Amino acid sequence: MLTVSESTMIRNLAFPFVCVLWLTYSSVLPVMAQKPTKPAPPTPEEEFRSIEGKWHVLLAHEADANLTDRPEYKNSSVTLSDKQLHWSSADGKTLFSAACNWKHVGKPAWDVDLTPTSDTKEQTTLPGIAVLYDKDILKISWRRTNLDKGRATNFNGNKEHTFLLLSRNPSAKPSGKASLVGQWQMLAALDDSFDKLGSGRRSAVAIFETDSFAAWKSSPSAKGSGYTGGYVLDNSHQPTRIKFNITFPPPGSGATPTPKDGMVPGILEFLDDDTLRLCYRESGWKSTDPPEARQYPEGFYSDGNINLWILRRAKP
Repeated sequence: MLTVSESTMIRNLAFPFVCVLWLTYSSVLPVMAQKPTKPAPPTPEEEFRSIEGKWHVLLAHEADANLTDRPEYKNSSVTLSDKQLHWSSADGKTLFSAACNWKHVGKPAWDVDLTPTSDTKEQTTLPGIAVLYDKDILKISWRRTNLDKGRATNFNGNKEHTFLLLSRNPSAKPSGKASLVGQWQMLAALDDSFDKLGSGRRSAVAIFETDSFAAWKSSPSAKGSGYTGGYVLDNSHQPTRIKFNITFPPPGSGATPTPKDGMVPGILEFLDDDTLRLCYRESGWKSTDPPEARQYPEGFYSDGNINLWILRRAKP
């Protein structure tokens, strides 16, 4: 049994230890209670830096026509600053130039007013929109006629608008050995010259197997898709012809029904081994026309009868 003096000595030794332990624990408590802080969202100025500089034109669509199929627009580029949009040909000639006024309206999206460079005193401002669709893909569209209708509210390349699909990376020359088989990210999907992907749907994909496809899936893991069926390629023509055999939506049904036999004619072309444009005719024939009477698109554009997709091979 401990004596009184021994008990007192133990208490005197234990008290400082308990105090040190309490101080140590209490100093840790605030750190333990703090939640990890999220990085601050980028400022509008920081977001604008992500679109400054040089971009390469994948698609330039206006008045229901694809300008990039014209010689002077092939391999053209657009340079952006906070004050100007300058579009130049591959040999450096100016195709279009405009003073710009940008207004940040989203993450990352802008309203933009373009005042084309002109020798005349009258200056017209073209209201438009822009969005960084992916970190290296930019979409810009502006109204070019009927300005009283106001700012464009979607990405459109019809008779009233211009639509640019831009990439940070230039297209390399295709090797001639690229395969359609694989998973493709959908960058633009023009129907009646209107981009149905808009500013969202970045995860939308088209998946091609050896002889079947599933297109317009909202994501690679999504169960459903907008279109499914089979296809046959004909490389004896330039550009390559693709004959779709649509099985879903059921042929003969829907707002724009496919023929009851499901056959839809299209064309495709590799811009480089990992970038593809695909065009198909969705209407413009008589219901009594046999499959061989349905005309293939004569170019890569969109109008009331023809749809145009721009795709790039999905990154692993």
